[in-house]
Amino acid sequence: MMLRSSIHPHDLPLFSEDLDLLSQVLDKVCDERGLVKTTPEAERIGAVIIQLYRQGVKDGGKLADLAKTYL
Repeated sequence: MMLRSSIHPHDLPLFSEDLDLLSQVLDKVCDERGLVKTTPEAERIGAVIIQLYRQGVKDGGKLADLAKTYL
């Protein structure tokens, strides 16, 4: 009997290239909104960006645009 396991995108690790892109997107959104990255609001935006990325949005511009809609 073979075990089946489905791997969901949210279970996959984030690699350095992923983190670089996510950091760039967060920097862009925070700069455009005049937010300091250490604020709770910026942390929430960062969490949204990561969630969107894990759901399959891999384009930096699209991530930034979608993250701004959460503000």
